[in-house]
Amino acid sequence: MNKKVVLEESFHVSIVLVSAIVFSLGVMWFLTPAGLYAAGVTGLGQIIQKIILLCTDSKVEIPLGVLTFLFNIPLFIFGWKKVSVRFAVYSLLSVVVQSIFMMGWIPVCDFGIVAMDNQLLYALIGGLVTGLANGVALRFGTSTGGLDIIAQAMSIEKGISIGTFTMVFNCIIALIGGGVLSNAWEISMYTFIRIIISSIVIDKIHTAYNFVRLDIISHHVDEISRRIMEELKRGVTLMSVEGAYTHSQNRDAFVILTSYELATAKKICMEVDPNVFVIIAPAKGTIGRFVRKTIM
Repeated sequence: MNKKVVLEESFHVSIVLVSAIVFSLGVMWFLTPAGLYAAGVTGLGQIIQKIILLCTDSKVEIPLGVLTFLFNIPLFIFGWKKVSVRFAVYSLLSVVVQSIFMMGWIPVCDFGIVAMDNQLLYALIGGLVTGLANGVALRFGTSTGGLDIIAQAMSIEKGISIGTFTMVFNCIIALIGGGVLSNAWEISMYTFIRIIISSIVIDKIHTAYNFVRLDIISHHVDEISRRIMEELKRGVTLMSVEGAYTHSQNRDAFVILTSYELATAKKICMEVDPNVFVIIAPAKGTIGRFVRKTIM
């Protein structure tokens, strides 16, 4: 394994660790103290935890970390088969870190604010923090586990927005946890606010299936095109162009990418030709054989 690969893998592992810790702190510091529900499997774990407490008259409390880990095991297997092995392994690492941080040993930081009296504030901040953790993890080809694994598989296969998918599931969590179990519909309402904030942040950061068009004008188009086809596995169309002022002859490499691939494409262009001229424009979508790939 060469140095470049080691550095890349180390970077991804650090993203997994940081995003998992940030997500855990968002849940334990903002959502749980305010009685709000987290996203996906963590939220499902909160509901099961609530049901056990109600059934045992508050005598049995299973740590949220234990429930989160158990519910993620079948999802880990699903991600292994449907997304990629590396994505599943990174997701498992994230889940292990979250489970450790959600075992109840982290002291609650009240920030000098009474959480139950400021549920709107905690919903906004909690949604921002957890959405940021999810979005960053997905943006760099990892995840915080849980529902992200299913959402990523559906995004790859169907092109469905990850934020939209998770919003629907999380709304069900909010209705059951707040309205049905607690008979406190205000909890559901504040959780809805948390869901909206998280979903917006996720979709803004994780842009793997938003499309962009690149027009690359350079004297080294052949080398740039070769590297894009080899490293990104995307087709390139070459067109002859002429400068109106100098009448110099160049060629334009036209390519459609996902926003997730944009950083790599720009890096290739600058490495091959520091004087390259690149036009980046949003594309609403594609019709035809645009291959949807796994993120790893």
